[in-house]
Amino acid sequence: MPAPWKVLSSKYLLDRWWLKVREDRVLLPSGHEIPEFHVLEYPDWTMLLGLDDQNRFVLVEQYRHGVGRLSLEFPSGMLEKGEEPQHGAIREFEEETGHTAGNVIEIGTLLEDASRHTNKAHAFFSRAVVKAGNPKLDETEDLSIVCLTPSQVHFAILEGRMVHGLHIGTFYRAVFQGLFSIEGK
Repeated sequence: MPAPWKVLSSKYLLDRWWLKVREDRVLLPSGHEIPEFHVLEYPDWTMLLGLDDQNRFVLVEQYRHGVGRLSLEFPSGMLEKGEEPQHGAIREFEEETGHTAGNVIEIGTLLEDASRHTNKAHAFFSRAVVKAGNPKLDETEDLSIVCLTPSQVHFAILEGRMVHGLHIGTFYRAVFQGLFSIEGK
């Protein structure tokens, strides 16, 4: 059975409220030493897959600078300090789309990158989203609201319009949990 690595020393190279870069010197069970293993510490974040009364997901499309392109995504965002994941999912959904979400259930928790990231993504689902007002975007947010049926989301994934791995994984996890189906495959 694989054993944990032993941390010989650790120091922060960058320390911001939303990102910490830690450099660990680690000793592997084999005796091999890695002098510079970098770990990224981010706050946990949350997402909500919400269906409206027309069986359409309310999504957002926005530019993602890391990949230099538009990304179709489920509304999501970082949790505020001490915030419960479900509350954060509902808050982010309303802020980004202007829709409220009722009867919210948990899909599960996923790891963004278990090899180097410490944060978790908490995913939720609602079949009761309703337009309640206008989005309340942060000054750094510029996004479009897009409504697609489950089948249209499936094809957006196949066509490469939705590229965020955790959003894709969460979508199919919810399908396999029986929360909705992809008709017209």
